[in-house]
This record gives sequence, structure tokens and C-alpha cells, in this order.
Amino acid sequence: MSRPPSSQTTPQFHRVSERDLTEIELHSVDSINDLHRIHHEHGHKGMRPPRPAYTPSPNGNLFTYDMTAVSQRGHPVSSKWQSRLQDMLTPSSSRAYAMGCAIITLLLITVLLIFYFLVQQGGAVRMLTEALREKEAAATELSLLIQELQALRYNLTAMRTGT
Repeated sequence: MSRPPSSQTTPQFHRVSERDLTEIELHSVDSINDLHRIHHEHGHKGMRPPRPAYTPSPNGNLFTYDMTAVSQRGHPVSSKWQSRLQDMLTPSSSRAYAMGCAIITLLLITVLLIFYFLVQQGGAVRMLTEALREKEAAATELSLLIQELQALRYNLTAMRTGT
């Protein structure tokens, strides 16, 4: 017999039998007597008994509030931002269209940013490749110069020993 909590503040009525009402009244009287015994210093005659947790109606139905939807002050438990978010997510044609446009715009911006960063990375890769080619060309040229120097040294050594 469990129900999901409703977010409405409409009162709910439950049929209570005469036997249950009698038990509730007897329990209330016992609780009041226990309170008077425990707190005898507050037992003034002018003191009113505590209000019951329910508001009895004339037809015998038990009147209760849905406490999950209403706080002690009578305000809804959900905060303003939750209700605004719920309002934004409720389907209405203009809101749904605007929300769809916003989502598509965000997706397009995301895709554009991804391509922008890919182009940036591509430029960096091109620069690094060019620098690597220049380094390889310089290394090749240096290798040729070293070979030429070794050949010149060999020739110079041969000339010195031949004279």
C-alpha cells in the first residue's frame, strides 16, 4: 500500500475506524498523563494539552499533509533553482525549440574548438617536421665536411711525408 511521494500539497483523507480513534484517544490520554507525571512542575490548570498530529474532520476521515512535499513552514521543500530547472525541462514547444537550439549550438562550438586545436597541433607538427629536416640536412652536410677534412688531412700527411 506504499505510494510514491507526491509533490502536490493537496490534503489526503484516510478512513479511520471507531476502534482506531478510541485507541488514538486512549494513547493520547496516556501520553498526556505521562507528561504530567514527568514534568509535574508544568502541570498548571491553565495549560492547554498538546495539539494532535492530525486535524480530525467531522466525517471521521483523517486529514493529513504530505510531509515530503511541504516543510514545517508550509513552503515547498524544493528550492528555487530546482523549480526553475524543472520549469526549463518541462516540455513546451517554444522552450523545447530554444533548448534544442542551445544544445545544437553548444555541440557545434565544441566541434569547432576541437578542429581549431587539431589545426593548431597540425601546425606545430609541421614546424617540428621542418626543423627535423633542417637538422638532418645539417647533419648530412656536417658529415660531408668531416669526410672532406679527413681527405684533406690524408693528402696533407701524404704531402709532408713525400717531400
